[in-house]
Amino acid sequence: MERKAASASRTLALLTAALMLAAPAQAQYVMEFAYTYTAPTSTFISNTFLNQQAMIEATKPQAATRKPVAVPLAPPRVARSAAELSAAVPATHRAALEKLYVQLMPAYQLIEQRFGWPQDDVAGAMVALLAGNYQVLHGEVLNEPWVATAGKQLRNSAAVQDLIARISPEDRRRLYEHCALLGMFMATAFETRAQQSPQVLENLRQSARANLRVALGDAADTLRFTPQGLQLH
Repeated sequence: MERKAASASRTLALLTAALMLAAPAQAQYVMEFAYTYTAPTSTFISNTFLNQQAMIEATKPQAATRKPVAVPLAPPRVARSAAELSAAVPATHRAALEKLYVQLMPAYQLIEQRFGWPQDDVAGAMVALLAGNYQVLHGEVLNEPWVATAGKQLRNSAAVQDLIARISPEDRRRLYEHCALLGMFMATAFETRAQQSPQVLENLRQSARANLRVALGDAADTLRFTPQGLQLH
């Protein structure tokens, strides 16, 4: 129990340090945005990328695995991804939200390094998306080694590898950035939860539930992070 608490504490400290890379006013903006609107989601992820069955297959105890092979990603397009993720909000809010997303990418890359994930790892970004939304939905600080293991689990999954291989290098980059930025947005919201109103928290929980269902369908309600990685019950 003490080891689990210590690991959770390290994760909290890591996220706090990473989020300091974004200006405090931008973290405050997450709260202000969520108070007025439901937290953003990615139409690209919803309509184009995340195949629910592939994600479910990856979490099965006897899931087929394969040695990861590096696949090419197109060059970074963070500003463009930030603009895409912000497109659905009222025009008066887009510039501030885009700025926040751009500032969150270096914070995500710090976490990526900490977890020992390869640079530009699409599987890791998927886990970041799930982890950020899971924390908001359940109000739970995740154990750092469990999240790191989940990244390895998806990276080694034959089903996830096949899914990523089927899309173009441009869409892999887009997927990586959308997942990473949305995951960090929700992680930022989670780390500032003590300062948020009940309405903000409820808006964020609704968005987190919807984002998890995009990835996992009805199975999202049973998602858990464990020492073995992701599990669906």
